[in-house]
Amino acid sequence: MIFKIKKYFKSKKNKYFQDELIDKLHKEHEKLFEIVGKMDEAVEKKNVKKLKKLINTFKQELELHVLYEDTNLYEHLYLRYHYYPEIREEIEKKHNEIKDIAVAVEDFINSHKELNIDKFEEEFETIKEVLVKRVSFEEEILYDIYATNQKIDKILLNLKKA
Repeated sequence: MIFKIKKYFKSKKNKYFQDELIDKLHKEHEKLFEIVGKMDEAVEKKNVKKLKKLINTFKQELELHVLYEDTNLYEHLYLRYHYYPEIREEIEKKHNEIKDIAVAVEDFINSHKELNIDKFEEEFETIKEVLVKRVSFEEEILYDIYATNQKIDKILLNLKKA
């Protein structure tokens, strides 16, 4: 089923500005962090069965979120700043970062198929820190670039400092 959804989103590239996009992405972030919180609880209670289920849910939700960002947010930003090579390059760097984060999370999940809660918990802290940092960047800087008209030098400065 997840592959059908991916295929659907890939076919629905939206190069136009969407008023509701940022709200949708913000809600997806909240949902991801809600799952992370439940994962923390399962780790604390050493509930392996529940944790395995939550890990799969988290993986699916993260994949969908990244795909939705790819086909809506980044696609729009690439088109919008097509004639500004420096900005486009910085956006591409940030886009590649989230792809790398998604791959790292998937590798992390795959490396814990045979769940050792203590080892999982230790590595999960790093994953959470990376996710918090990334979501902060998106919500404080990237979404603002999408939603507002800013001067080019300000956009470039914000993208580079993050």
